Amino acid sequence: MYMPFVATDSAFDAQRSGALHLSIQSDLSGLCFCVLDLDSRRYVAFKSIPYAQPIVDYNDMQPALGRLLDSEPLLNAGFGSVSYLYASRHATLIPDALLERDLLKSFLELNNPLNELDEVHSCFLPQLNAAVAFAVPSPFAAALLEKYGSVKFYHQSVPMLKRLQEYVSVYKLENLFAVNINNGFADIALHAYGTLQIYNTFTLHAPEDLAYFMLAIARRQCIPESKTSVLLSGDIEEYIKNFPSMFRTLIPAMPRTQMSIAYELSTIAGYRFTHLFSLYECV
Repeated sequence: MYMPFVATDSAFDAQRSGALHLSIQSDLSGLCFCVLDLDSRRYVAFKSIPYAQPIVDYNDMQPALGRLLDSEPLLNAGFGSVSYLYASRHATLIPDALLERDLLKSFLELNNPLNELDEVHSCFLPQLNAAVAFAVPSPFAAALLEKYGSVKFYHQSVPMLKRLQEYVSVYKLENLFAVNINNGFADIALHAYGTLQIYNTFTLHAPEDLAYFMLAIARRQCIPESKTSVLLSGDIEEYIKNFPSMFRTLIPAMPRTQMSIAYELSTIAGYRFTHLFSLYECV
């Protein structure tokens, strides 16, 4: 996911601080970000940066992210607003009827082992009448807040779940799997019978694992594979070769966003980083 890459619009002016929004995505192996010019409603810069070495210790998180934030010129523009998307397995969807702020950590810990330095955040999705509860390592949060002062936190599943019904309507689908693959795990959501049936995160040890999980979910929910489409995003290259032929596969060429994307960014704004480029509209 985080291979060295940079692209900027030739007309991009980093000095126009009040008119810029920064969207960041990171995990323990690297960081990527895109810059949105709010005046022109146009994405004007993108960069992907791997850490020199993947982070394995919470004590290394804040220094590693802090150094990267300070050393990267594009991250030192004066941004009017900042959103941060943390990519991890540690998230759960909670129906509104069960949503109690004081119990978010307890809900999350039911099937997500948390570190004592993890802090719990949530994002309400009115489209699903539910909230995503998720963990962000506090050293990462501290580095971002120290740098930018105000940051809105999200989990990588939020753009996918927020747009699930929209994808079904736009593509006129009967049943839809939305699948986002990131660094050895997959977020899988199934929309069928007019509503979200399941959302969960699955560890992928081999490319064949994705097909296994999806077929198991489809059969448990009694969903005919021949009438089911799959919207793939993220690190899909290794998995698409072994994908079940009974599903109709959709790969978004561009993010579903109301913003325009500079020509220089168009080759990288597609399926791999579609949720990063959709993050601003989750704000």
